[in-house]
Amino acid sequence: MKKLFLAICFIIAGSSQLQARVQEVLDMSSVPQPQQQTQTTNPKVTEVSADGLGKFLMTRIQSTVIQDPKDVKTEAMFVAPSDDPVGVEKEKGTFQKIYEEAMQRATAGEQYQGQREDLAAISADMADTREQQQQEWDVPDFPVINALLPPDNRREVVPAREHIPYLMTNIEILSNGMTKFNETVVVVANGNKLRHGLTKALPKYIYSRENKPQKVDYSLLGVTVNDQPIDYKMVEQGERILFIPQNDYELEPGVYTYNFKYVNSQGIWDYGDFKEFYWDVNGSAWNLIVAKAGATVTLPPGIAPLGQEFYLGYPQYLRSDWITLVRENDTTYGYAAQNPLFIGEGFHLIISLPEDAVMNPTFSQKLMLKIDRYSDILFSLLGLAAIWISFVVSWKFIKASKGQLKFSLKKNGIMLRYLAFNKFDLASFGSFLLELYKKNIIDIQKADDTILLIKRTDNLHSLSKAEKKAVEQLFTNNEAVLNVNKSNFLKIKRAAVYLEKELHSKLRNYIIKLNSGYLFFSLGMLAITEFFIAAMKVNVYPVWSLELLTTLVMLVGIIVFNLKMLKLYTRIIAKVIGIIIIMAGFAMQSALISPWAVLFILLSLIIISIYTSSYAQRNGLLREQIREASDMRNILLQRKENLMLGRDIVNQQANIMALNLVTEFNSDEKQKNEYFKLDAVQALIDKLRA
Repeated sequence: MKKLFLAICFIIAGSSQLQARVQEVLDMSSVPQPQQQTQTTNPKVTEVSADGLGKFLMTRIQSTVIQDPKDVKTEAMFVAPSDDPVGVEKEKGTFQKIYEEAMQRATAGEQYQGQREDLAAISADMADTREQQQQEWDVPDFPVINALLPPDNRREVVPAREHIPYLMTNIEILSNGMTKFNETVVVVANGNKLRHGLTKALPKYIYSRENKPQKVDYSLLGVTVNDQPIDYKMVEQGERILFIPQNDYELEPGVYTYNFKYVNSQGIWDYGDFKEFYWDVNGSAWNLIVAKAGATVTLPPGIAPLGQEFYLGYPQYLRSDWITLVRENDTTYGYAAQNPLFIGEGFHLIISLPEDAVMNPTFSQKLMLKIDRYSDILFSLLGLAAIWISFVVSWKFIKASKGQLKFSLKKNGIMLRYLAFNKFDLASFGSFLLELYKKNIIDIQKADDTILLIKRTDNLHSLSKAEKKAVEQLFTNNEAVLNVNKSNFLKIKRAAVYLEKELHSKLRNYIIKLNSGYLFFSLGMLAITEFFIAAMKVNVYPVWSLELLTTLVMLVGIIVFNLKMLKLYTRIIAKVIGIIIIMAGFAMQSALISPWAVLFILLSLIIISIYTSSYAQRNGLLREQIREASDMRNILLQRKENLMLGRDIVNQQANIMALNLVTEFNSDEKQKNEYFKLDAVQALIDKLRA
């Protein structure tokens, strides 16, 4: 138990960093409101040509002005304002076609369960359609609205369809290795993909140049919509970390400015002689077109980058000439996309830094990082060890008949025989008949070769449900007399079936009671282990509940696998079904945690199953009851002379029959009286065996 205590303490220490994982934002339950002063829901329509509108939009989209680095303001990008009303007919909706076709392409790929509509599942062929999307964007035909765009709230004309007209991410790399993000996203909502608010998707892992993964930790500092604080939460979904609204609400059509503030750690890869920072500005995840996107990166004081790379496009269609780089000061650099980002395109930044740009983690920090990275494997292994050690220690106590829970077991003749000889047979049934005789329910008469069972009463309240069923099988159709012969053997066999089932049911329930302490401890330890595994995840309780559910599935599979069937083919079928159920539970849980951790959890379940079955054996928890049955046999032999006097024999005949003492008590004819029925029941058994 000391080892178990230390293991639990280690688990608690290992999960202490969870407290700082997520910071709650301000409590605000009101629904964000659009830019009332800037939205034009019914803009004035002016007849213009499609070519004219296309030139206007392309000029605005590509109007990032790159000035002298000393004068440029890279915290935002500027678009050329227009005071001219622009509008066209609303019937055609080409911009909407871009979304519909892109969505069809996106949904052809893999979708996460519960995929939010403002996120896209990227398919491999989306890059092939970029030219088509560009052409459709170049010659648009749709209504427009006025919106105020950061950083100086300039009034701009933007499409009235759902999209992101402006995205800016300010990134600050701190000397302690953490990275701060301040992201502004302006969206045009139209009650479609953004009707439940905007989702922010972040990578769960960063990858080295050798494609090695490194887990990234995030802390959400706050989210505002039009400067109004809104509650957001972090959840894990596959390889992503999502920022989603805490509460469901309907986002009215309009223009909204979102601001996300968050920090991450372990977001910089260490190559020994240099470090490298990578970031995808728009995340390649939104199911929305981004008209203008940009970012600034501020390095620690006195640090200059060793090199910079930047790309825009799909993974197989990347262009570096579509991004413009400017330098604001010695440590701040700005990046502006010169083309709109279509659905699934990325805005990739790669910055190489000197080896001393950020502090290297200390030994304790490295240890905690290892614990965090392999926490599911570590905790599942500790849980397995605790369960195995507890069962080993418990087994030693059972062998010494110490420390067992005390539960009473009612021992009638049938139970005594099973405990003493591990079987249910005709002698067990004979002891049942003697129990009925003792309770004055039947009489047993023997004359020469004829043996009769005579029913004395219909009052069976002193019997169990199974015993009542057995009596009903013996005396069918309101019969009061049963002549014991081969023609009535089927009635006796049916009655014995009920008695045998009740015997095994009583034993099973008794063993479960005795085993409850060990069983609850081991299952409780497994549940605690899975909680600590889930505690290292972002969405703790959903992961824990799914862990428990999939563990239950594997446990059901083990139970089905261990079912003891009478026929060989049914045993094979049960084992095959059990293996299938176990594999299904294993696969489902492997989607949540490491397969090695799932393997250790499965081994814990197997150990629980093995030891539980061992406890149910005769040399397990039944040792004490078997010893008492043996003592009862010796007591009956010692009291033989007293029992043969008067009615005392009535109370013990069932036990005498069950413990194979009929010969010892049937040897002296002179001592037999009218209550002595052992010889009649023994003759009945011999007759049925013949």
